[in-house]
This record gives sequence, structure tokens and C-alpha cells, in this order.
Amino acid sequence: MVWRRVHRRPVLDGRVIWQELQGLTNGNDFRLGGTRGPARSKFPFVNAWENEDGIVITAEIPGVDTDNLDISIDENSLTLSGRRSTPLVPEDAKVFRHERRQGDFSRTFELPFRVNVDEVVAELRNGLLRLELPRLPEEKPRKIEIKSS
Repeated sequence: MVWRRVHRRPVLDGRVIWQELQGLTNGNDFRLGGTRGPARSKFPFVNAWENEDGIVITAEIPGVDTDNLDISIDENSLTLSGRRSTPLVPEDAKVFRHERRQGDFSRTFELPFRVNVDEVVAELRNGLLRLELPRLPEEKPRKIEIKSS
């Protein structure tokens, strides 16, 4: 009988694995036709859908009020930025879990068309921001009529 030596890899701590997985996603931010710059943050989380009239974007921003929120559109890019704070913890308290991020945030998304900025609708309700971004009239799809001879 021949004995083989079995080489075993050391068991990795779950934190090490998580850090490795996060390293794989750096720079791969959510895209609406692409993003600008590296993905520094995934906050706020967004959903977006497009129709003939434009794009609707919803962003989860609990704990952010309108005074601490900035929405800007430049050409065909949208930037959501602001500041979120969490309640202060008393000095004598022992924190055993701190999962909610606080501080400044900013995300920029490239849009697939130019937006009619004068008709943008932004509404914040119960921590959910809803943006309706209408296309410029010249950016809307047009049906081409075919003439028969």
C-alpha cells in the first residue's frame, strides 16, 4: 500500500473570503449605460427602468432628508449625492454591531439619452426617492412612415 501525502489548504476566515469577493467587484458599479470613476459606494441602492418617455429611478435613502440631498444632471449623467447621519450613541454604551453607513455619499450614472431637465420630477417619501427623467423631444424614438410607390 502506498501512502500519499495529502496537502490541505488552511481554512480561511470568513472575513478574508469576504474581502477577496469585494476586491473582485471594485470598479463594477451598477450601470445605466456605464458609470464614471471607480465604484466607491453602493449607497444609495437604485432601481431604474426605461420607457419611450424616459427613465424612472428609485433610490433607497433612509435617514436622508431633502436638505442633505443633491440631485444634478449634466449632459447625459445623473449624480445623487448627500449626507446621512445615524443617531448618536451615548458615551457609556457598548456598541456591538454598527451596520448602517453614515457620512457623505455620491453616485453618478450615465444615462442612455439627454434629459429634459425642466420637466424632471423628484419626490422623497418614506426614505424612497423617485426620479422621473423625461427624454428631450429630439431624443424620443420616432416612427418612420414608409411610403409605398
